[in-house]
Amino acid sequence: NQSFFSEIELCFDEVKEFTPKPADLSLVASISPSYLTKIQEEFHKDRIIQAKFVLSQNIGYNGTYVGLGSEGVSLRVDGNIFKVFDLVHDRRMLPSEESLRFLNASYIDSDTPIITRKYYPGVTYRGGHNNVMIQLLRTWKSYGLCHTDLTPNSLIYDEKMQTLTVVDIGRDVKGSQSFNDMCKRAYLCVQFG
Repeated sequence: NQSFFSEIELCFDEVKEFTPKPADLSLVASISPSYLTKIQEEFHKDRIIQAKFVLSQNIGYNGTYVGLGSEGVSLRVDGNIFKVFDLVHDRRMLPSEESLRFLNASYIDSDTPIITRKYYPGVTYRGGHNNVMIQLLRTWKSYGLCHTDLTPNSLIYDEKMQTLTVVDIGRDVKGSQSFNDMCKRAYLCVQFG
């Protein structure tokens, strides 16, 4: 809603005039997330197998498939997530070690870039929770970071702790020069979740 965006504008000077355009998301909303995950798994079977192999060569475990994107495959081992960057081999495209420390993540020493971080329980964010989103933005701004591709699928909402966590850490983590874009995407997430 517009009051949420007004709140963002009050908190962050970088956000200039932005008027979101309504979108018809009815088709996307009708597809269950578990069905999409099964389609992904089947279509990208070779990538997932290779990522499991790379992970097992580096930590001794191959992990359970969690998800994948345009840059890597995410696998879970116990209470940790490992993102194996099978399609990005130039570390200069990925977050710095310092940025990862702010996000409680780190690289594993490997020929293939692998980021590890704690597994965050919760549910995929579905919009609303304005104050929780504002707190997430404040936290990232305090780190001097932004996420340039913030979407509901890249956020986990922990209802018990009343927190939002960005779980898709990769080349979309940038310095704060793109913070305005993160705020716009946050608004869209809250509005259309």
